Order: sequence, then structure tokens, then C-alpha cells
Amino acid sequence: MIKMTEQQSILITGANSHIGKGLIKYFIEKGNVKLLLTSRSVNSDLSKLNSTSIKYIPGLDLLNNDNLATLRVEAKAFFNTPFSLIHSVGNFWHHVAFQETNLDEAKRVMDSHYATLYGVCHNLLPLMKETGGGRIIAFSCNSVNFNFPYMAAFTAAKASVESLIKCIAHEFAQNNIVANALALSSIQTDAVKASKPFGDYEHYISVKDLCVTTDEVLCMKSAIVNGNTINCYTFSETYYHQGYFERIKTK
Repeated sequence: MIKMTEQQSILITGANSHIGKGLIKYFIEKGNVKLLLTSRSVNSDLSKLNSTSIKYIPGLDLLNNDNLATLRVEAKAFFNTPFSLIHSVGNFWHHVAFQETNLDEAKRVMDSHYATLYGVCHNLLPLMKETGGGRIIAFSCNSVNFNFPYMAAFTAAKASVESLIKCIAHEFAQNNIVANALALSSIQTDAVKASKPFGDYEHYISVKDLCVTTDEVLCMKSAIVNGNTINCYTFSETYYHQGYFERIKTK
């Protein structure tokens, strides 16, 4: 865990997700942090965290313009110094054949991963400029590099996330805003374990390790690591010595 002498200010979207909850736990344990948390659903446990340094806003649909405007107002009232955005929003993906994924489902996937990020950044970047800059991290997937089968809609959405992050980084570097994407391999969550019962679960990325890595990227003093997709993975014997269809088998 990185020690900081100055307070960190962080907005975490998707606070009710498995990764979101892990990030919240990590930063609370780290201390000296100001957290603004949002989720589309309502979580009473997160509501209990409300204090002078933590504020939870439930019921925010990041595809709704009025809700995005509310987020901008809340962020403006909560942050008066540079702050970071960690975007942890996006529907879980099961391996599904292209022909079994209709256009409506593909749009839902694109909306949940890409359009939410676009809307949040579109509303918050002016505030980041006003407060002196900030850091943005969004999560992608290593499938963008490898173009795995049965992941077309999800991979296309994550490719859009990466492209958006790079465009933002280039356009707003002059405003002391740094944006990077973390491309994840499989994560140690219950949903992933259930979808890959024969996977090398012990060598998937732990949520704690992901939190540490996210924090390390946020805490970089230099702004030159900007507009990147940073690959995150741990070594797995099965990943490097098995084929794709062996790794995703379900029975």
C-alpha cells in the first residue's frame, strides 16, 4: 500500500461492483482520502460510509443526462482540488457466440462500458480543468489485444474504452489531466469463478493486487505516463500452455 502525505481525492463510479467495493475498502484502509462514490443500484452498506470525507450517491444512471448533471454538481461541491476518477462500470460478460448476441445486447454492452465513461468524462473534465487537473483510470480487457472468440461485443466495447482514454489524454494533457486504461486478464471474483469453473483461479488477478496497481498509477508524480493501455496479469501455467478453448471450458 502506497503511503501518501497529502490527501487523495477520488471519485469511484460503479461503487457497488466487486472491483468498486474492493477499491473502497483499499482506500479506506489506506486512509487520508476523500471519496465520492456512485452506483446505479442502492447499497445500504455503502450509505453507512457517509461522513465528512466519504459521500455515496446511489441511484445514478450514467446513461442519463440529468443524472450526469447531478454527478457534476455533486462533484463540484465535494472537490475543490485536483481529483482522480476511477471508472469501474460495465456489465459482466459471459462467453457468447457472435450469432447469439443480437444488436440490442451488443448496444447494451457498448453503453455500459463505453457510453458511461464518455458521459462521465464529458461532464467532469471541465471541473477537472477548473480544479487544476486530475487522473483518470478506466478498466479494459486483454481481449482487445488477442481478439478472443465468443467475446466480440465485449471486446469491441473495451476497445472503444481504450480509444476514448487515449483521445482524452492527448486532448487534455495541456490541462494537467492524465488518462490511462488498465487492461485486465481474469479477476478473482465470484462471477468470474462461476463462469470459468475449470480456470486457473488461483493465478487470476486478485482484487487487492488490482487496487494496489490502480493506486500506483494514480500516484505517479510524472504526467508523462499518459494515454496508455497498461496490461495487468499474473503468470499462469495454463494460460501460457493451453489453448483458448481449453481455458474457457465449462464442463
